[in-house]
Amino acid sequence: MTVFPGQGDLSAIHVETDWSIAEIYPHGAHVTRFQKKGEPPLLFLSQASRFQANQPIRGGVPLIFPWFGPREGMAAHGFARVADWDLLETRVLPDGSIRLHFRLPPDDACVVDYSVTAGTSLTLELAVSNISDADFTFENCLHSYFQVGDSRQIEITGLRGTRYHDLLLAAEFTETAGAIRIAAEVDRTYQDSAATVEIRDPVLHRIIRVRKSGSLSTVVWNPWLAKSQRMPDFGDDEYLQMVCVESGNIAENAVTISPGQCSSLIVEIDSQPLA
Repeated sequence: MTVFPGQGDLSAIHVETDWSIAEIYPHGAHVTRFQKKGEPPLLFLSQASRFQANQPIRGGVPLIFPWFGPREGMAAHGFARVADWDLLETRVLPDGSIRLHFRLPPDDACVVDYSVTAGTSLTLELAVSNISDADFTFENCLHSYFQVGDSRQIEITGLRGTRYHDLLLAAEFTETAGAIRIAAEVDRTYQDSAATVEIRDPVLHRIIRVRKSGSLSTVVWNPWLAKSQRMPDFGDDEYLQMVCVESGNIAENAVTISPGQCSSLIVEIDSQPLA
């Protein structure tokens, strides 16, 4: 593990194991790279991303807390993704993987810990502890961007039969497709589902698997062309190289914990060849 000058004025951490390479920015505790050796990157990072204080990084795994989406007068998706996290500990585990433990500067309501473990897979754990005298309610999400060969050719599986809110149509539906395909802008929040989701990519000849626990919401997002052109930190054609499959707890799946309680969201990201 080495600390190096990252992009912009931000520092970054490079982690290398026998199987993989990862990069993490303490700004937002943001994982910007995870790549298994001999394979294309698993995570997508926009070439137009801003690497500036008080600005989120576009791509990788932004960390969403304590709210999801816009909130009047406040930063979209909460403050955690633009905060400077403290690195408390680095540990080599018995299996040779490396774990980094970050903590958000605490306030009077909660302590937020985030562990990033790089090895044969990437495991992320966000733990929120209520240190106040009252119930604490929050939303969370690991907003993972995945690198794909062509978003028009991928299939996303694991969500059939799940109720979702389509943010573009402002309407509720139940997913009927066994394999979700993308042919236009997609912005859906799937609720009450703890299922593993797979991204089947015939161009890169692999399956990306997203396993999770402590999560009942999955978000599927691709901005497509028109929105990409409106986003200053995203390339016009980059929607063809990415898809977001996000794990968390949002809207009616928001989490409430009592004083002294802790809630953990765990996501494991892995890949295997597409048969």
